Amino acid sequence: MKKSIQIEDIINKRKEYKISQIKLAKYSGFTPAEISGWEKGKNKPTESQLEKLNSFLEKMVYEIDNNSLDVTKKKIVKSEKEKNFKVPKAIKNSDEYNSLLRKRETKIENQYRDSLSDLYKKMTKKKDDSAPIGIALFSGCGGLTAGFEAEGFNIVGHIEIESSANKIYEENYPNSELLKNDICDVTKEDIKKWKEKYGDIDIIIGGPPCQGFSLAGKRNPDDIRNQLYKKYAEVVSLIKPKVFVMENVFNMTTMKDVDGVLFIDKIKELFKEYGYELNINYINAKDFGVAESRERVIIIGTKSGEPSISLKNISKKEITFREATSDLKEIEAAELSDDPLHWSISHPQHVIEWLKCVPEGHSAHENKDENLRPPSGFNTTYKRIYWDQPCSTISTNFSMISGSRNVHPKATRSFTIREAARVQSFPDEFVFVGNWGDVRKAIGNAVPPLLAMSIANQIKTLL
Repeated sequence: MKKSIQIEDIINKRKEYKISQIKLAKYSGFTPAEISGWEKGKNKPTESQLEKLNSFLEKMVYEIDNNSLDVTKKKIVKSEKEKNFKVPKAIKNSDEYNSLLRKRETKIENQYRDSLSDLYKKMTKKKDDSAPIGIALFSGCGGLTAGFEAEGFNIVGHIEIESSANKIYEENYPNSELLKNDICDVTKEDIKKWKEKYGDIDIIIGGPPCQGFSLAGKRNPDDIRNQLYKKYAEVVSLIKPKVFVMENVFNMTTMKDVDGVLFIDKIKELFKEYGYELNINYINAKDFGVAESRERVIIIGTKSGEPSISLKNISKKEITFREATSDLKEIEAAELSDDPLHWSISHPQHVIEWLKCVPEGHSAHENKDENLRPPSGFNTTYKRIYWDQPCSTISTNFSMISGSRNVHPKATRSFTIREAARVQSFPDEFVFVGNWGDVRKAIGNAVPPLLAMSIANQIKTLL
C-alpha cells in the first residue's frame, strides 16, 4: 500500500536539498507563511495541498540533481572535473547521430549489443507485398513497432500525441504515416480513408498511457487516461483487424473504477461486444531476453471463434546488467565518453558521499554511519543495482540518483541514457533525437523491442 505523504517528509526532503521555505513557496505557488505554518504545526494542510507541494518539491529535487537548478546562496565548490563538464548538446537528426556513432572507439565484444544490432537490421529491412499490415496506437517512440517490424510486419501508420516521441519515431520509421496526434480525434471517415489507402489492416498494436494505473502514480479511478482504452476499442471495432495487442502496467488488472468494478473486467466486456476474445498475459520482460526486470500485462485480442494467443517465455537464462553494458566506457558522475548517449550528469557531493561505499544491491539508507544516511525516503531509493542480475525497471526518471534503484552497481552515479536504452533493448543504431529530458521520457515509457519481437513472432506463427 502506498505511503501517504506527511509534512515531515516535505521538511526532511527540503532540508536535505537545502531548499528554503521561500524558494519552495516561489516554485509551488503557496505563500511562505502557509508553508511555515504547516511545518510548525500551526495549521494542517489538506491531502491535495500536500500532494501539490510534494510534486513541486520533487521537481526541484530533480532539477537540482540534474544541475539545472541552484537553490544555494553561496557559491558551490566544484571539482575540476565538474567545472570542465558540459552537458552534450541534444541530437537533432539521424545524420548527426550516425556521424557521432561512427566516431566511437573500437567496440569491445558484446553479444547482447550485437543481437540488438541484428534486430535493427531486420527492423529496417524492406518489407515485401505479402507482409501483414498494421498500425500503432499510442506509438510512443516506437519500441513496440521495432519488434513487429523486425518480425516482418509492415506498420504503415501510427498515432501519438507527444510531439517529442513523434520526432524519434519519424527518424526511425520514415515510411510510417502519422495518422493523427490524438486518438480522441479519430473519426469513422478517417478510418474509411485508411482502409482505402492501405487495404485490410491485419493487426493493431499499442499501449494506452499507463500512468493512471501505475503504483508510481496516484491510481485515481477518475484519471482520464484510464478511459483511453475505450477509444482503442472503438478503433479496433471499426477496423476489425485479425488481432490486436495492448500493453500496460501489471497493476492495471487490479485497479477498480469508481463503481468498484475491475477495469480489466470492463475491458473484457467491451471487446466482447465488439466480437473479440481476450487472452491476458502476465509477463516479465526478463523472461523474453531483455536485460531488465519489467512486469507488464500483454492483452492479445482475437476475433471470437478464432484460436486465442497465449505468450510463452523464451529466455533460457536471464540477461544481466553486466552483459548488457560491460562494453561501455567506465565513467563516473560528470564524465563523458565517445558514445553520444553514454555520459553522466553530475550529482550533489553529499549524495555521492552517502553512496560511494554502498555495496551493490544495497541502499544508502542502510549505512551504519547515521550521518551518511539520507534523512528521508525508502530503502528502494539511493540504491545500487546488482551487476549480475537484470536491471531494475527503467522509468522516465532513471537519471535521478535519488530515484528507485537508479544507482550504477560500480560507479557512483545514476544510469546514462545509453545504459537505459541498452537495458530496454534498443539497438545502438536506433536514433534518439530531441532534448535529453524528452529522450529519457521516451525510453522509460517504451515497450522493450526484444519483448515486442517475441510477441510478434508468436502472433505471426498463429496468423
